[in-house]
Amino acid sequence: MTMKPTRTRLSVLFMLFIVTAINYMDRANLAVAGSHIQGEFFLSATQLGLLFSMFTWFYALSQIPVGYLLDRIGSRWLYGSAIVLWSLFTLLMGLASHHFFTTATASFMMLLVCRALIGVAEAPSFPSNTKIIATWFPDHERARATATYSSAQYIGLALLTPVLSFIVSQWGWEMSFYLSGLVGIVFGIYWLIVYRDPQHSSKVNDAELDIIRKGGGHGSVNQQTGNGKVNWQSVKYILRQRTTWGLFIAQFAASSTLYFFLTWFIVYLEKGLHLSIDKAGIGAMFPYLMAMAGVLCGGTLSDFLLKRGRSRTFARKLPVMLGMLLTCSIALVNFFQDSPVIAIAILSIAFFANAFSNLGWVVCSDVIPRHLIGTIGGFLNIFGNLSGIVSPIIIGVILQRTHNFQYAMWYIAAVALMGFLAYLLLVGKIEVMTPPGEERAENKKKFETPSNA
Repeated sequence: MTMKPTRTRLSVLFMLFIVTAINYMDRANLAVAGSHIQGEFFLSATQLGLLFSMFTWFYALSQIPVGYLLDRIGSRWLYGSAIVLWSLFTLLMGLASHHFFTTATASFMMLLVCRALIGVAEAPSFPSNTKIIATWFPDHERARATATYSSAQYIGLALLTPVLSFIVSQWGWEMSFYLSGLVGIVFGIYWLIVYRDPQHSSKVNDAELDIIRKGGGHGSVNQQTGNGKVNWQSVKYILRQRTTWGLFIAQFAASSTLYFFLTWFIVYLEKGLHLSIDKAGIGAMFPYLMAMAGVLCGGTLSDFLLKRGRSRTFARKLPVMLGMLLTCSIALVNFFQDSPVIAIAILSIAFFANAFSNLGWVVCSDVIPRHLIGTIGGFLNIFGNLSGIVSPIIIGVILQRTHNFQYAMWYIAAVALMGFLAYLLLVGKIEVMTPPGEERAENKKKFETPSNA
């Protein structure tokens, strides 16, 4: 009798969904509280932009060492510890209020330090997510799995932004940091207790492991290549490839739009469209929900095309290129500044398109050897999050000099177009890039293995 495969990988996916929602709640709560913090501490637009970007400076700088650690020690301990730490630093941000510090300068410095530490602690997030998906899921399920956990960042923002806005309006901005930090600490402890890789999980049977292995996950030839060691010559080879740089540029472009919605978006609704904090929280729901739909549609379409026999290159590149091209429509909002409903509708379409194109990590898992995903994923995350450094500051400077958001929207549209061109001109065939030395070693291994025939 054939053993029915377990579906433990779905419970793993659910855990990734929850932790991603917590991750983005802790990133976005500063955006919700931004106007109140700016008013309380008399910050300029440039200073607020610096505070928005502080997270990303240290998040990006931590990517390569964190990616290396991930490839060496695995996801369970690194990721679980990171969840607890970033949630603790989130909670501590609430202590930066005037109740604990006598000067605005001291409070501002406390916020900067905590935000930087959150950036360091959150650095393992997406490299870990990518490695876990590549380990637990066969290739034909990988885009949908990535889209599912990625959708959490949008549904979490859609559902939690109104809640956080209400908390800020009723109990002050400090309470939003206390509550979101506490939630993350509890889940981080749960992760450390529950999560295991497939080979160590007591909940997965041999039939499910066979599905995973045949699909390129744990136990496959690709998964075993390199024996878990990071070969820096192999890393250099990957970094010299044109496709790799196309992925890096596209990740920067896609993240530029995302970081606008994570930082200046609520401020734009309040000061650009003149909505109250409560109405801004409600208005923010629609773009976030549309983004959730976009990421699910993009991942589902990619896997559908793959199952229907289309090439992996076509199945991955089509959603990315269509999404980035449509993201450029965000510039149309400049013509409807006096019509909040139309403006929010345009922003919703643009954010849907941006999320629809969110297959960068899927393509990374398709083209990078498994044992290098953490390290190369660190480089990918650096480029993605350079936009989180650059964009908030550029927008802050634009606002300080022009006192409107029009040039900021043109900037975001132009960067999205750059991402489309990167995929069109640089990203080639979507296939694993095997460094020459490893290719020879793998062929030798196959040659020396006796045939069963």
